[in-house]
Amino acid sequence: MRDRRIILTISLWLTIFMGYSGPSFAAACSYPDLFEEITRVVEKDFYDPVRIQRDFAAIKNKYLCRLGQISGKKEFAGLVNAMLGELKASHTYYLTREDYEYYHLAALFSNIPEVGALFREKEVRYPTIGVITQTFQKRVHVVSVLAGSIAEKAGLLKGDEILSVNKAPYTPIACLSPLVGMEVPFVIRRKEKGEPFKIMMKPALVDPKQEMLDAEKASIRMIKQGGKQIGYIHIYSYAGEEYHRELLNALVWGSLKKADGLIIDLRYGLGGAWPYYLNLFNRKIPVLEMIDREGKKSIVDSQWRKPAVYLVNGFSRSGKEMLAFGAKKYGLATVIGEKTPGHTLGGRLFPLSNKDLLFLAVQSCRIDGVNLEGTGVEPDIKVRLEVPYCSGQDTQLKKAIEHLMDELSKESHSVR
Repeated sequence: MRDRRIILTISLWLTIFMGYSGPSFAAACSYPDLFEEITRVVEKDFYDPVRIQRDFAAIKNKYLCRLGQISGKKEFAGLVNAMLGELKASHTYYLTREDYEYYHLAALFSNIPEVGALFREKEVRYPTIGVITQTFQKRVHVVSVLAGSIAEKAGLLKGDEILSVNKAPYTPIACLSPLVGMEVPFVIRRKEKGEPFKIMMKPALVDPKQEMLDAEKASIRMIKQGGKQIGYIHIYSYAGEEYHRELLNALVWGSLKKADGLIIDLRYGLGGAWPYYLNLFNRKIPVLEMIDREGKKSIVDSQWRKPAVYLVNGFSRSGKEMLAFGAKKYGLATVIGEKTPGHTLGGRLFPLSNKDLLFLAVQSCRIDGVNLEGTGVEPDIKVRLEVPYCSGQDTQLKKAIEHLMDELSKESHSVR
C-alpha cells in the first residue's frame, strides 16, 4: 500500500490512492466524451456528495448546452473550469500542458503509474526562468522572483511587467517551450510610464520540485539591521518533508543558527505543510551540550526560541494556512501580510484520456475543529503589498523586519 500513497500537494493531508485504474490514454477523444469523462469523476469522487446530488446535474447541463460552441482546447478548458468553479471548492480545476501547475502537480504525483506515464516515466520537467507571474488589468507582472533563478541573475524584479518574449506575448509554458536553451530578449517595463528595456535570458528545462527546493536554499540570508541579524528564508513549496528539513538544517547547522530574529516567507508557491512543523517553536525541548576530551563545547538546539514571523498573502495556500493558523492561535510566531485565501481542501490528481489532468477536492479538513475553507487566516499585522511597478520593493518584508526589531528591543529592555 505504501507505494500507492500520494502526497497531497497544495493541500495539507495525505490522501490514499485507492483503486483508481486511470485512463488507457487512447487516441484523443471528442470534447463531449472528455466532458462526460470529467463529470463522471466529479460525480464519483468530489468530497461533498450532498452538493453533487443537489446541484451538479443542473450545473452540468448548463455547460453541456454550451459545448457545441467550443472550437478549441483553450475554450474547452475555460468552459470546464467555469463549471468546476460553480462548486466553489479549492483544489478543483482542469489543467492542460499549457498550465505551469500541470507540471508542478505531475512532479508531486509522479509516483502514481498513470501520472508517470504522461512523461513516459521520465523526470517531469518544464520550461522556466524562475518567476511567478500574475495578470493585473490584462498586464502580466512578476509577483515573485525565485532566489537563485535565471530571472534573478538577469536582474528581473518583483513588480516588473513582461511585455514580450522574443517578440511574442508572455505565457508561462507556450512561449518558453520553443526557446529552451536559447538566449532571447524579454521586454520589460519597470515603471508604469517608464520606457521598456530588454533583459536577455535563456529558459531552461527544470524539475519543478527541485526548482522550488533550490530556490529555498538560495533564499537563505541574513539581513543586518541596527546591530542585529534577521534571518530570512522563503519556502516556495511545502509539499514534501525535504522543504521543512532544509529549514531545520539552516536553523540547527546553517547560517540561520546565529540569527537574532527569523522571517519565514510563505507567500506564493505550493502548500502541503503538516501542523506538526510548528513544533519548531516548542521551547520545552531541552538544549543539548556536547563536550569533547579537550573541553570544547558545542550546542545542538533543534528549536527556535527567538522572535519569529510568518509572511503570508492571498497565495499562501492550504498547509501554509494551517501553519499561520496555529502560529497565530498559540502565539508561536507573528503572522504578517494579507489574509490567506482559505484553500484547505484535500486534492487528488486524475489523469484524463487526452493526457490532461483533473485536480479534484476529495477531502475536507478541520484544524482544531475549525474549517478554514473559504475563510482563510487573518494576519496579526495587516500589510498590503502593491505589486505592479513596485521595483522590487517589499512593504510586507519591511514590516516584518521592523516588527522583529521592536520585539528584540523589548527583550533587551526587559533584561536590563
